[in-house]
Amino acid sequence: MRKSTLNLFGSEWFGISISTLALAQVYILAFGETGSIAFRYVAEAFSILGISIFVVIFSIWVYRGFTLKDHVFSHWNNLTRMSFTALIPIIGFVGNYQLIYFFGLTGTTAALSAVDFYANYILALILGVLLGYKLYTKEINPREMNYAIVIPPLAIGTSVFLAGSLMKFYGGVEAQTIYFLVLLGFGIFFFLFIFIGSLALAGHVSTKVHETLPTTMLPVGISSLIIINLLSFASFGKIDQLSIGASSVEWLSVLLWGFEVWNFLVVVILIFTHPARGTLGVWAYGFPLGLFATSTIEILGFTHLYALLWAYVTIAVILNILWVYAWLNTGMFLKNMFRREIAEKGAVPVRKSGNNN
Repeated sequence: MRKSTLNLFGSEWFGISISTLALAQVYILAFGETGSIAFRYVAEAFSILGISIFVVIFSIWVYRGFTLKDHVFSHWNNLTRMSFTALIPIIGFVGNYQLIYFFGLTGTTAALSAVDFYANYILALILGVLLGYKLYTKEINPREMNYAIVIPPLAIGTSVFLAGSLMKFYGGVEAQTIYFLVLLGFGIFFFLFIFIGSLALAGHVSTKVHETLPTTMLPVGISSLIIINLLSFASFGKIDQLSIGASSVEWLSVLLWGFEVWNFLVVVILIFTHPARGTLGVWAYGFPLGLFATSTIEILGFTHLYALLWAYVTIAVILNILWVYAWLNTGMFLKNMFRREIAEKGAVPVRKSGNNN
């Protein structure tokens, strides 16, 4: 593989893995609502597929880093590519949670999951701090100011997916530590979204870069993640003298869900009026929709509004369609990439003509 081609395998490719895990989450929710074993098998297949895709892409990404050492600085200096790197801890949290859901916990897997939790938490925190440093010090290209920059703050908020299982398994001081870290991460994630999300919105409105339009779905996922965190805190009960009332959380959740619906409808209109073709950016639709589906089912759990079930079905159908559409776009992207590589190999260098004296 030519270096010019290898350089295209940046951190944005991790979107394929997290979108596949998001699709698995939709089928996990379907299994929970219907009890149909078929949904469980489909969810398990997508979960394993998503984790397998991550292993492959991560291996290529690391190989690219060692092979193209001169490109490493430019990768980390680009806000968009650096932000997509934060998908790694998100995949770590969500993928591990799904494995626990399907296979349960033993002493060994619990220990490995705890290591995974702390490692990904630290990585998410480091990437968030690095993003803040870059925003303050880097001379930023306006094209870099898009919603991808909210991914590092979002990453630390996804620790809640793995936290619940580990807290139940360990209890005691370990549960208190994990709970404190999740609360801390929620504070970082929530307030950074307010500030960095405002920058992303202003940047996108001013530049209107077509390739980054799919990232406008991310605020849907962020609002959903806030709901998931709040409802999880309420379900944890009183830990280390820290607790939050379920009724207040439920009230806030419905308010936040309303914002999700508005944002979701805007982005759906964008999908039809400004479709993205031949770009990996379309994978940005997946994870937010998986979170949206999760928050919708959780709100259904305490409101018992039948309309929310149809809202979930709509989200699930759209996510399935967009997942297939994203693969078609990836195929177009790879076709163009290899066609360009073949053209470069077959190109004959042009020799300069001159007079011989």
